[in-house]
Amino acid sequence: MNGLREYLRNVGLLKRNVWLFLCAALVMGVGRQIFMVLRNQYLVDMGLADQQVTSVQGFNSLGGLLIALPAIVIISRFRAKTMLACICVANACGFAAQGLFGTLQVFQGAALAAGVAMSLNMALGAPFLMRNTSAQERVFGFAILSAVSWPLSGFIGSLLSGLLQQWFTTLAGDGATMLGELVPPLLFGYRATLLVAAGLVLLALVPIALVKEGAPDGKGKSLRRILTFHDKKKLLWLGLPEMMIGFGAGLTIPFFNVYFKNEWGLTPQQIAPIFMAMFAVLVVSYLATPPLVRRFGPVKVMVVAQLLSLPFFIELALGHYLWAAVTAFIARQVLMNNSDPIYKQFAQEVADDRDRNAVAVWVHSSRHIFFTIANFVAGYLIAMDNGRFRIVIVTTIVCYLAAIAVELAVLPGLDRARRYKLVLSTRSQRIS
Repeated sequence: MNGLREYLRNVGLLKRNVWLFLCAALVMGVGRQIFMVLRNQYLVDMGLADQQVTSVQGFNSLGGLLIALPAIVIISRFRAKTMLACICVANACGFAAQGLFGTLQVFQGAALAAGVAMSLNMALGAPFLMRNTSAQERVFGFAILSAVSWPLSGFIGSLLSGLLQQWFTTLAGDGATMLGELVPPLLFGYRATLLVAAGLVLLALVPIALVKEGAPDGKGKSLRRILTFHDKKKLLWLGLPEMMIGFGAGLTIPFFNVYFKNEWGLTPQQIAPIFMAMFAVLVVSYLATPPLVRRFGPVKVMVVAQLLSLPFFIELALGHYLWAAVTAFIARQVLMNNSDPIYKQFAQEVADDRDRNAVAVWVHSSRHIFFTIANFVAGYLIAMDNGRFRIVIVTTIVCYLAAIAVELAVLPGLDRARRYKLVLSTRSQRIS
């Protein structure tokens, strides 16, 4: 009970701005997840070729790459509140456009815009939490943000997507008219659900409007000053393991639904509960992480979790039994993803204070770029293995081992400097 009381006390220290940010992240995440679940199914049911379907994901990744460097300037020049509102409107317009105009060109343009918005959104969170939390409750803020922005919103969005799509399909009967066009019931179900997703995303504007913050970090600074990196060596070391993990993850993460279909012959209806269970367990694990970080430190928790995930990956490659593969999939996802909020906070705390926006963008972009490259490589490796996943899983394990080796060589030294920095900060606050 004492542990729970201490946990709740720390959560209670989170400021009003943080809770508003978390509410916005949850609502936006639900709308985004509805879209993510239905998009590829919608494109396939429209009768598009495989190359056209994959091109949409390509435009999404391209948007994230194009905004990588400009994001540092944008985040420094504009308030988080302003950027979040723009991200909301951009995502909502993209979802609505795809619901109203079901053409490939609209999907590609919306995917490009969504990639830009998503990368900005991912990079905004860490600097915002650093500005609005103290060292006492910061780890809890990062953990809760990670929980609500992906697994919790993913669970709710996945559940709603199927229910809404089926309900609207039934409602359409033999077809429904949309903007003067007679739309078949199945496609109407997709389109109407995307419009609901757009509405949900727009609801996030309410908590965003209530956020109160000061001037952005880059106000009054020249472009050159904003783009000056004060500790390039530290930036490189923080990005290197993310590159390796990003490449390994990109080989497998987007294709786990295909893995269960190819390796075990499961249908989409059978695969969906597996992902729902993964989301539910991941929410619990994110929320359970802060006490572990407090007790053992961020580096030990990250490295041990990553090492523990590798045997489960091996089981996925060997594929003895379905129940073992499902257990291994959920355990692997939980252990590897638990490191994400810890690393984001760690990177912000070890960075030069003047580089925090750059570090947030760099850490996200390092993983995203190599994740995107690996998406294309994965197709060739799976084809080499006749549709099986042994080669991509073994390659992913090698990438993760290399990342862990870099982390063990670099992060302990950075962690000692981080702890010393926090001690000095605490002492200065007491004196003042």
